Amino acid sequence: MQNSYIRMDLAIYDGMKGTLKLTDKSLDFVPKKGKGFTIPVGDIKKHSFIKTALTTSTLYVNEVEITVCRAHLWSADISRLLQFKYENGYTKEIEGS
Repeated sequence: MQNSYIRMDLAIYDGMKGTLKLTDKSLDFVPKKGKGFTIPVGDIKKHSFIKTALTTSTLYVNEVEITVCRAHLWSADISRLLQFKYENGYTKEIEGS
């Protein structure tokens, strides 16, 4: 079975380069070196972005700062995913959309 994802791109978190992946279950950062993180979709309470340069932007998810290309698209995908889960009874509340 192939792993499916909604969005995937290179990213920088806490000075570490790695891969950021959004699936219908979680947001995962897998660094080339060091320890990454996973945020389950149900645990995402706030998300936003700030355009910081022509090529990269900053995505904020639950106070976690991630540098990634087109952070506005990541934020929009997270909003759509949270809204879908909310409408289908998977989560109880949505904040930060």
